[in-house]
Amino acid sequence: MITALTFRKRLSCLPLVGLILLSSGCGSFGKDKQTDFLKPFGPVGPQNAGAYSQPMPSEYTLCVETAKTVANQGHAVEAIKLYERAEALNPTALALDSNLAPLYASTGNHSAAIERYQRCTEQSPQDVELCNNFAWTLMEAGQFTEAVAEAMRGLQLDGDNARLQGTLAMIHYRQGDHLKALRGFEKAHGPVAAHHNLSLLEIDSGNLESAKAHLKIANQVTESNPKAKVLLTALETQTSTR
Repeated sequence: MITALTFRKRLSCLPLVGLILLSSGCGSFGKDKQTDFLKPFGPVGPQNAGAYSQPMPSEYTLCVETAKTVANQGHAVEAIKLYERAEALNPTALALDSNLAPLYASTGNHSAAIERYQRCTEQSPQDVELCNNFAWTLMEAGQFTEAVAEAMRGLQLDGDNARLQGTLAMIHYRQGDHLKALRGFEKAHGPVAAHHNLSLLEIDSGNLESAKAHLKIANQVTESNPKAKVLLTALETQTSTR
C-alpha cells in the first residue's frame, strides 16, 4: 500500500501538475492537467499537514473519483480511460456500467454503450430514466426496432413520462414516420410544441417547406408559441431571398 508518508516524499521531487494519479499508474491525459483534477487527492498544502496521517485511497478509488471529475468537466475520452483502468485494477469490483454507458454513447461507441446499458437494465429493470437513455442510444445506433421496444417498456412502467414519450416520438421521426412522431410529441408536450419540434427537425434535415408548414400550424393554435412566430418569420425571410 502507498502510505501518506511515501506519497509526501514523492511530492517533494515532482511539479504539481505531475501529481495526477502518478502513484496509481492512472497517468494524466493531456487535458487533465488542471488544478480541478487534483480534487480527489484532497488538500496538499503545508497548512493541512495533519491530513497526511491518513493512508492514501486505493488506486481503484483514485481512478474512479478522478474519472468522475474529468467526466463532469466534459472530457469523455479521458474519463473512459480512467474508468477502464479502475476496472482493470479491481476485476472483482462491480462493473462501472452506469458510468461508462453514457460516456461510450457520447463518443459514438454505440456497441460498447449498448452492452453496458443492457447490463444496467438487467440490474435495474424498473429504472425509467435508464430505459430512456438506452432507447435513445439504440436509436442513435440505428437499431430502431429495439429502440421502440425499450421505449415502450419504459412507458409500461410510467405511461405519463414526457421524456420517454418524446424519445419514442424522435425514434418514429428517425424511422420516417412523421405522423407517429407528431402524435408522440403532442402527447408529450402538447400540439404547439409538437409542431414546433417537428419544424426544428425538418430544418435540420433541410426540409424548409415542411418546417414552414409546421410553424404555420403552430401559430394558428389558440395558445400559439412566440418562439414559433419568430422562427417562422426568420425562415420565410431566408427562403424568400433565395
